[in-house]
Amino acid sequence: IRGNKLIYQDKPRVKTAMEMLRISMTLEESLHEVKLPFLVLQGEKDTVTDPEISKALYDQASSKDKTLKLYIGMCHGIATGESDENIAIVFADIIEWLDKRANKTNFGSLKLNENDRIEK
Repeated sequence: IRGNKLIYQDKPRVKTAMEMLRISMTLEESLHEVKLPFLVLQGEKDTVTDPEISKALYDQASSKDKTLKLYIGMCHGIATGESDENIAIVFADIIEWLDKRANKTNFGSLKLNENDRIEK
């Protein structure tokens, strides 16, 4: 991961850390409102974000169509910091998940309301 030029290598700035905390708290408070298909992916050996947090995201989302996938042996950067083989597995899973839902959902019936939230 340290050699990946796409990943920020320095310590987080205070403002960045504060914004990450703020948005995390906002997300936690509104997860029960998530009703659209919901996908959570995480490396099981992630030391940046505890996998229990991903499990909590999954549990708190009220969507009837939700998926939690923990990748055994993978770390935090499942799409950038892993081997090419592992990255291919992650992207194949994402594509499969999207394909299954694209074939089932009539996106033409979705519209934005006054609060810019997607409703069916």
